Amino acid sequence: MQFLLLGACIYGAYALFGTPDDEESQRTVYISEAQITNLSAMWEKRWNRPPTETELVGLVRAYMREDILYREAIAMGLDNDDHIIRRRLAQKLEFLTNDLVQMQEPSDEELTAYFEENTELFRAPDRVTFAHVFFNPDSRGDATLDDAAAALERLQAAGDPNGEVVEEGDRFMLQNYFVEASELDVRRAMGSGFAESVMQLEPGIWHGPLPSGFGTHLVFVNEFEPAPPPELADVRDRVLNEWRRVQTEKFDAEFLESLKSRYEIVIEAPEAFTDSVLEAGGKVREVAIPDGPPNS
Repeated sequence: MQFLLLGACIYGAYALFGTPDDEESQRTVYISEAQITNLSAMWEKRWNRPPTETELVGLVRAYMREDILYREAIAMGLDNDDHIIRRRLAQKLEFLTNDLVQMQEPSDEELTAYFEENTELFRAPDRVTFAHVFFNPDSRGDATLDDAAAALERLQAAGDPNGEVVEEGDRFMLQNYFVEASELDVRRAMGSGFAESVMQLEPGIWHGPLPSGFGTHLVFVNEFEPAPPPELADVRDRVLNEWRRVQTEKFDAEFLESLKSRYEIVIEAPEAFTDSVLEAGGKVREVAIPDGPPNS
């Protein structure tokens, strides 16, 4: 209901402050003090200084010229079937409605409830410290997996490497030791499949062989540090931004539904698209596809 009230506010404000449609107003170019102030502010934001009097006069003249040309273009129908103009106007309405939603502030109770329902979104990443030994399939060929399996037996017998260099495997172009790395850190270096596997390994023993985009690896996890549950006070800004994003999506959906109720939507579509069109809220008009070329 609150979203529908916001939508009503948009149209109410437009009715009060929007441009009238009578012919006289369409022939009047009115540049308000607020618009001049806005032109000056945009100049200052771009050039890091306020405009001079001469520059401000130039800005007003440019705005006047643009407004006149815009009105004449609309009068000539140049906006018809222009996808760029249509998309831009739709975006302006979206920006307006989104700004209204962003102005909303949830109560402490609402924000706390949202946080408790979505705690995992705000949890810090788990961390892992591990070493790995690389086996290069380019140089070892079909023997890669057998070599890795044999090395795994030797490493398991030796136990914890205690940070010492392991005399096994091949030279690796990146790091062989990761300290307190998140899954994202490992993914960026080694690939998603390898990272996902490493985060699930038991600490204190050697594992493998594990594949990556580079080749085959043996992995020793020194320590796995699960992230503690987040506290609302520590992530409040993130929670608020996410709450606003969700509210904006809800408002967009409800606002569009309220607008669609004012229109009869007819979509000419072949039979294969009928279900999709109906889900979109339209009425289907069957299209008769001619067997041959149209009569000349």
